[in-house]
Amino acid sequence: MIDRRFIGTGGVILLVGLVATPAFGQTPPAVQHDLAGRDQCLMCHTAGAMEAVPDMPASHADPPNETCQWCHAPDATMQTATPPAIAHELEGRDQCLMCHTPGRMEPVPDTPADHEGRAESYCQLCHKAG
Repeated sequence: MIDRRFIGTGGVILLVGLVATPAFGQTPPAVQHDLAGRDQCLMCHTAGAMEAVPDMPASHADPPNETCQWCHAPDATMQTATPPAIAHELEGRDQCLMCHTPGRMEPVPDTPADHEGRAESYCQLCHKAG
């Protein structure tokens, strides 16, 4: 039999996780547990995997497990800095890496070294049009 306190606690944790889902300009929630032996985030944070654990939000559909800590590790840049807003309209310029690739266009800022290997589909998870 499932203890009602466990279900109630799970509901509260899930509710807090949903309320704490960050909007642009806010810091995403940092991992609150030790990652030793628990670094496969999607084992628990997949929809319906564990009732007491917040599910991955819909805006994060289909990410590989390796991307979770880009934003949610306690020492991640997203925990210590706000990503710059996109300073231009996206219509006709939504292929970020056409311009924001190292050495591509002199006046255009390059993607930082810590973004190496990130697919273009991830740019607008953090960077929003201003």
